[in-house]
Amino acid sequence: MSRTHDEVEVNVQLQPGMETQLQRYAREKVTAVLGHTARPILFARVRLDRTANPAAVRPVTARAEIDLNGQVLHAEACADSAYEALDLLQDRLQARLDRQAVHAHR
Repeated sequence: MSRTHDEVEVNVQLQPGMETQLQRYAREKVTAVLGHTARPILFARVRLDRTANPAAVRPVTARAEIDLNGQVLHAEACADSAYEALDLLQDRLQARLDRQAVHAHR
């Protein structure tokens, strides 16, 4: 079943111990990117993890996987905070979506 960006439910997985408000923020960020495509969206997932290593430079990782009518878009971003990682992830997803659109028109 294909859905538009308004209908898709972004599945957000948080590492235990992360604040639940991050789910809403992640959904907003990914939905904003999906609003720039007319392609059917089969699923959208985001996962947030924090490394236990206190010496890690950018301890939070945000990963996204979006299926656009059979073509899966992957993006990953690391940052000091979950909010910053999600902001970077949004930028990377948008760049990948833009790049796919250019290749599709060739």
